[in-house]
Amino acid sequence: MTDVRATYLSDDDIPYGDDWQSAANVATWIDAADRERPWRAQIRERIAEHVGTLRRDVRILELGSGPGLLAECILERCSNVSGYTLLDFSPHMLAASRERLARFPIAHFVLASFRSHDWVESVPGPFDCVVSMQAIHELRHKRHAPRLYRQVHQVTAPRGQLLICDHVPLDETPRSEALYMTEQEQFAALSSAGFKQVQAVLSVDTLRLYACEKI
Repeated sequence: MTDVRATYLSDDDIPYGDDWQSAANVATWIDAADRERPWRAQIRERIAEHVGTLRRDVRILELGSGPGLLAECILERCSNVSGYTLLDFSPHMLAASRERLARFPIAHFVLASFRSHDWVESVPGPFDCVVSMQAIHELRHKRHAPRLYRQVHQVTAPRGQLLICDHVPLDETPRSEALYMTEQEQFAALSSAGFKQVQAVLSVDTLRLYACEKI
């Protein structure tokens, strides 16, 4: 498995805005996450609502799971989930999620970066549902998204669902337009990876929630 401490950045990628390998920086981010962006809870609840409509024994993979806030929301509300894998490349985020989710024995934690080309080898797929909350831009350039979505398609079971939430460009600066995809760019990247019925199901501030399916 590729060393998750590596940043995998090329010359054209956008440097990280936060140091996710710093315990202090991660703690600061967790403390401010919902306080500064209270609308995130609405999106988590919408994702959990969708998961709750799926069949029984749903196996979930979360990409860029952070401190486990989305996982907690889903596991508290959805009795149909039989397994939940949280993937993050920050050991401090995973430590926080382990503590938060200690009461859920079906939670499984994987230290890996979805920027790497071999992260799929570290997860126990296939999965019936893959989710991600405000993490895809940590690819550090939107040109990497089609490759990531092809990998996600690879580990998704037939009829499996994909629920992706991320920002649209915050402004017209080159940095923002390199990091964040427009709705049309998300549709194109997801469709090119093989997902069908791609749609934007929720818009809150600059965040969009996209849903699609592996046929």
